[in-house]
Amino acid sequence: MREGFGISQWIREVQDRTTEMDALVASLKTYDASVESDEDAHDVAALHYRIIFSFPENTVVTIGIILMDHQTDSDVVIETMTTLPALRRRTGFGSKAIAKVLQWAADHGLKDVRATQVTGQDNENFWRKNGFTQQKEPNPCNDFVYHIPEKPA
Repeated sequence: MREGFGISQWIREVQDRTTEMDALVASLKTYDASVESDEDAHDVAALHYRIIFSFPENTVVTIGIILMDHQTDSDVVIETMTTLPALRRRTGFGSKAIAKVLQWAADHGLKDVRATQVTGQDNENFWRKNGFTQQKEPNPCNDFVYHIPEKPA
């Protein structure tokens, strides 16, 4: 959360910027994604969305993200990620979807993308393989972060 901001100020800022953030995340459609607002989140202090990538091989990757999360300094927080059907996991579709999210973030001037609550060696290896680095301690949620390189001036 921004220094000096109280939670009520943060909630007000989230409400004020919802239309802007909805438009930003809707731009993922140009990266072959469909986007839904995650209305089940019931979180007034952040904006939750579900991004869905459908690949021609009958494979779907769904990514749950947060924009304007008050608990981190990240522009995008990845909460969940699922590849279906399950037999398509570990075949590169998750990496393809993450590459599109990272490109979208870079193209829109975002600075970092955080994967939170990463559990298990396979999951940790996935994030490392895709350019994310594990946050230094204290790191109670075992977060991994991808810092988007600045574009040359």
